[in-house]
Amino acid sequence: MHVAAGFLLALATWLGLRALVGAPLLGRRGDSRALLLGLDALAPVAGFLLFTLPTARPILAGLAVLALGVGMGVADRVKRAVLDEPVLFADRAELLEVIRHPRLYLAFVGFWPMAGGTLAIAAVVGALVRWEPPLWRMTLGQAALIAVGVGLLIRLLFVGPTAPAVLSRLGRRYAALLPSRDPKADAARFGLFAACTVQATLARVERPARQQAAQARAWGDVPADAGPIVVVQGESFVDAGRLHPELVDFLPHFARLRAESHAHGLLEVPCWGANTIRSELAVLGALGPEDIGLDRFNPYEHFARVPLPTLAARARAAGYRTVCLHPYNRAFYARDRVMPMLGFDEFIGIEGFADAAKHGPYVGDEAVAIRAAALRREHGPRLFLFIVTMENHGPWDASHDTVTPAPLPADWATKRDAAAVGRWLAHLRSTDAMIPTLRDAIGDKGWLLFYGDHQPSLAGPFQDVGLPDRRTDYALWSAAGGRGARFDRAAEELAPALLSLLSVGGGAKRAGDPPLPGARAG
Repeated sequence: MHVAAGFLLALATWLGLRALVGAPLLGRRGDSRALLLGLDALAPVAGFLLFTLPTARPILAGLAVLALGVGMGVADRVKRAVLDEPVLFADRAELLEVIRHPRLYLAFVGFWPMAGGTLAIAAVVGALVRWEPPLWRMTLGQAALIAVGVGLLIRLLFVGPTAPAVLSRLGRRYAALLPSRDPKADAARFGLFAACTVQATLARVERPARQQAAQARAWGDVPADAGPIVVVQGESFVDAGRLHPELVDFLPHFARLRAESHAHGLLEVPCWGANTIRSELAVLGALGPEDIGLDRFNPYEHFARVPLPTLAARARAAGYRTVCLHPYNRAFYARDRVMPMLGFDEFIGIEGFADAAKHGPYVGDEAVAIRAAALRREHGPRLFLFIVTMENHGPWDASHDTVTPAPLPADWATKRDAAAVGRWLAHLRSTDAMIPTLRDAIGDKGWLLFYGDHQPSLAGPFQDVGLPDRRTDYALWSAAGGRGARFDRAAEELAPALLSLLSVGGGAKRAGDPPLPGARAG
């Protein structure tokens, strides 16, 4: 009875998750139902075995699977609400980051729900350990054998098969299922666990060919005398002036940058609300979603672990010193291992800002601009500097209370997240204030590419009315000046546009000239 009760709890967890993501309980007619249902049920059944074997308490094991299933369901609901995407296979890489940097994740769930749920689980586990007697006793040898088996099962669940022949056969079998490769659609068709398994396997099978194709792509050259090249990825940066007429003059420095730019416009980025590294690799490596495939959801976990041609790599080939500047933990998203693969000589993280002023919970953008100017003086004109700002990172909760919120337009004051939007706007103004410092540091000859990584994960002006325009903004400026032509682009089209301008010496384009690569007139 104990085994049956525990297994039924695990089974109910699985069926509940299928219902949560909209997957038919018994699969879809015409699909390989036995295969897909087996793949989807593998994780909860394996979880039941993982907990039952060492504890000998099947009801406790069933409740453990239920607790993890509830956690998975909550994570899926929160991700859909905050980032507009379900739980993905790539999220497994972020499990450790949740522990290392809980504020960036758990704040979206809320402290009290998390604390209450944890205490409730602890209380139930404690009660069951006392109430449910173990069904068997193990010798030390049996316990060791079970531990090895459990470890192998966990590795199989999280890593998958490693034998090339097995992986290739699975890839062909899963490709025959014709997955859409859209996370929402595949979860609703296959089930959450099966979708993750299919997508993770296909990503592994396709990765080597996609990496080789990226390495073989032709790139333009960076002239040795182009002057300093500064690329700024503004955290949650969006031109507020296109969100509300009362905010048209809210970012005066960015407005001037656009007016004097060679090109500016709306930027189509491969993420919304978070996942900065998707935009990061798209811009640096000129790689779109189709180039990266399923690895696009976390391109730094595996895809960018080989040397890739990028703007930084081309600049280094021209004799530039290439530096990445990001005032946060260098190991977050494994940037400390990825940046050398993207062509950077040096990566300066939070350790380079020990005495820097914070604006809210993070290092202020002003301090980052000051450090950038110092690097320009240190390395001279042959500097390629990639800046990833942090000040305007969400969530925009009470930890930002040291920042005075910006005044809101009257019709925004009653919107959801009004207080958070005010804090976001205040930080947005700080990002705008970086621009004069960077322009002065560049001097009489050089380049500045300034763009937003994604829109903020806020409701208010971003989700209330109709289907939102989820593009950010960019401006491509040089000290020589431009005519402020507007061309809307995708993030992966920025690098070719910059290299095209560098190849002609940065002269402003004349009326009647063809647009730069990737440009779509706005």
